[in-house]
Amino acid sequence: MTTRLLRNARLLDLEHGGELGDVVVVDGVIADLGPGAADRWLAQAGAGAAESTDSVDVGGDLLIPGLVNAHTHSNQTIEKGLCDALPLDAWMVVASYGGAGARLSPRDLYVSAMVGAIEMVRSGATSVLDCARSDNEWVDDGMDAIMQAYADLGFRANVAIQYSDLDFFSSIPVDLVPGGAELRKPPVADPDVVLAAANRFVDRWQGRSPLLQPLLGPSSLPRCSTELFEASVETARTRGVRMQTHLLSAQSQIRMAQQRYGVSTVEFLAKLDALQDWASFAHAIWLSPEEIELFAQTDAVAVHNPASNLKLGAGVAPVPALLRAGAKVAIGSDGASSNDTQNMFETLKLSTILHRVQGPPETWPTANDGLGMCWNHGAAALGANVGRLAVGAAADLTVIDTDYVWPAPAEQLRHQLAYAELGSAVRSVYVAGEGVFVDRRFPGIDEDAIRAEAREIATRIWTTLPDRLARFEEVRPVLEQVEAAVGGGSAVCH
Repeated sequence: MTTRLLRNARLLDLEHGGELGDVVVVDGVIADLGPGAADRWLAQAGAGAAESTDSVDVGGDLLIPGLVNAHTHSNQTIEKGLCDALPLDAWMVVASYGGAGARLSPRDLYVSAMVGAIEMVRSGATSVLDCARSDNEWVDDGMDAIMQAYADLGFRANVAIQYSDLDFFSSIPVDLVPGGAELRKPPVADPDVVLAAANRFVDRWQGRSPLLQPLLGPSSLPRCSTELFEASVETARTRGVRMQTHLLSAQSQIRMAQQRYGVSTVEFLAKLDALQDWASFAHAIWLSPEEIELFAQTDAVAVHNPASNLKLGAGVAPVPALLRAGAKVAIGSDGASSNDTQNMFETLKLSTILHRVQGPPETWPTANDGLGMCWNHGAAALGANVGRLAVGAAADLTVIDTDYVWPAPAEQLRHQLAYAELGSAVRSVYVAGEGVFVDRRFPGIDEDAIRAEAREIATRIWTTLPDRLARFEEVRPVLEQVEAAVGGGSAVCH
């Protein structure tokens, strides 16, 4: 049995208001907390317990549940600053589907995942849901490398193997443009082969570590054939594996759903019985009022990605309407080639204030709403007992330096977290009770060496940019005409 005592901390979550107390961690789980908890534990444990127990004086700093990043793409971490002023579908061609993108080796994927995790930890996160893509040529080794990066850091990670079987131009309504349909190519992969790789990933990692969970990651409904998406849902259900996909991240996908399914996307998901507590859906921007109500009647989780949505002009997700309807809405940074950071405090702030330009004050998400999306609904997206200071919850904890976030009444403390912080106050981070970031240093890894390797990878990645941009220029006219044909602009808060 491993015990750690975190003494003299100001405990803050949605139930605790910053009162001084202790947290007792046993085998990675909170066993007791509150005023005098450490001394109570030692008294119950008996003689000699103090000598065999690790005790940390938090020094009156804030102790909060670690932030949960419920959607990102670790393979994009080294491509910060890739694009500017491109709408989503155009960005997709440059970033992922232009035919001349960077091919990351398994080692590259390891470094990319590690760099992203380092940035998340430095901004207070303790867990992530990563939709990661590896080149098909080395998909097994690539996915294993990503998992190993999280294992080496000691970070909690649900990793979804991202896959698709359709050509990108089969996922957008290029038929709206004269000659556009000529861009469509045959399927790029066999559904059985794609799903076999996903099953191998699950076989290798399911139950291997309490911190690491393998997930299925059909990229999005438009980029997957109906056969592949239906098989993914059935596999998730029968194997007891969680799943994350992208949902209505572009306005063009509304038309694609009507063409392919004859019903709205959420209605199609409901028919598949896919709106379950093991499923989460990134973006969820272009939902109709009817889809919002249908989604909210289920245990599925939507994941709000405000920074990338804004940068790509994809739209503003109807988060206030989803919350009012009772839906679970987590938050995520999205990948670094579209956001361009992995900073969860930035994500937390945008998740609340973004919606204040679209409705009256009584509809505005509050700081508590934002923290609830991050902690409670983030936990729902992961399927993990995280995001709270409570007996039985995982000891995924972040220490906030009170030289930066000053002691105040409970609501004002939460306001400071939601609106005033970007990571400079993060002093230490514990995952399952283990210090992965202690006094602003990573004790278990050589951060300088990782960053040096990342710089070398970045230098190589940027050599692919001219070919990628040239390919984009070839298809830009069609993409711009499709954008104009489907209406452009942004979704509104319902």
